[in-house]
Amino acid sequence: MLKDQKYKIISEGLKNGISPTCKKYAISRTIYYRWLTRFKEDGIDGLNDKKKSFIPLNKTSASIEEKLFRLVKTYPHYGPRALKYLLDELGCKISESAVYNILKRHALTRKENRIKYAKKYQADHKSQLPDLNSLTSGECWIFWITDYGYTPNYGHLYLYNLIDIKSHIACSRIYSKVSYKHFEDLLTAVALSVATSLNMPIAYLCFFEDRKLLKKSDQVSRLKLSNTLKEHGFDPTLHFLSDDDHVELFHELRQNYSSVNSEFVMPFIKSAQALSHVKISFQHHIRNYNLNIKKQYSEGLLSPIEYHNLSTNTQTILPIWAYMDRNY
Repeated sequence: MLKDQKYKIISEGLKNGISPTCKKYAISRTIYYRWLTRFKEDGIDGLNDKKKSFIPLNKTSASIEEKLFRLVKTYPHYGPRALKYLLDELGCKISESAVYNILKRHALTRKENRIKYAKKYQADHKSQLPDLNSLTSGECWIFWITDYGYTPNYGHLYLYNLIDIKSHIACSRIYSKVSYKHFEDLLTAVALSVATSLNMPIAYLCFFEDRKLLKKSDQVSRLKLSNTLKEHGFDPTLHFLSDDDHVELFHELRQNYSSVNSEFVMPFIKSAQALSHVKISFQHHIRNYNLNIKKQYSEGLLSPIEYHNLSTNTQTILPIWAYMDRNY
């Protein structure tokens, strides 16, 4: 309603009485007094319609909508209820009706429309790695788990590994089971901290096809991982290696690094030392590998840290925490 109309109603109410005026114009007395107060405070300009400067409590946040659309792209056959359950797993508080309303606004309530939407996205966003020779130090990391099987003294042992394919700077930890929580621990407590300290621009995070932890089709885990990376200031492409990616290079790197670690770990497996001691000793081993073990690069015989500093023309050093033994 225009401000002039409101002013007319206010004036008429003061002249003829508020109740009959409100009845005549089908407004409540509350509305009338609200207009009257605004008129007394700001004059006729106070009767202009005010735009809401707040977000309604029931308005779905943009981040939840983004997660919903990413789920639709992976699970186009799922309806509002199933999508709501997946969002619950991601910690998103949203009702089934709210999911339906978002889908309705984007013409995605019909399954066939969601399938078309997903196919179009998958065609437009097929993940591909660039020429590996064009990658810089710290730009492309690869993850895998080495399974040492069941051991008499420790039960099952798994070695979680993250390594930069260019510099070969590596982060590894020993765990007793396959768990996304352990992967996240290695990532956030070690790898991302190292990458931040060394100014490494992680653009790609790669996984082997024989991965035990993160499945290509598991969009929920992938969303959790993307959120974790963004919280730490990184937004890499998650890439699942295929035959088109020159996987022999990745397999060679995995084999060489795994051999170095196995030579160190196997004697401990045969011993009766406490697992906590094995983990601390392994931290010393990885630290020595990154700082002191020389490898042949095109620039010469260098340690991974030396190669990174040379290739990036920096003299970055690891922070003090990287030299401290930490229980996990």
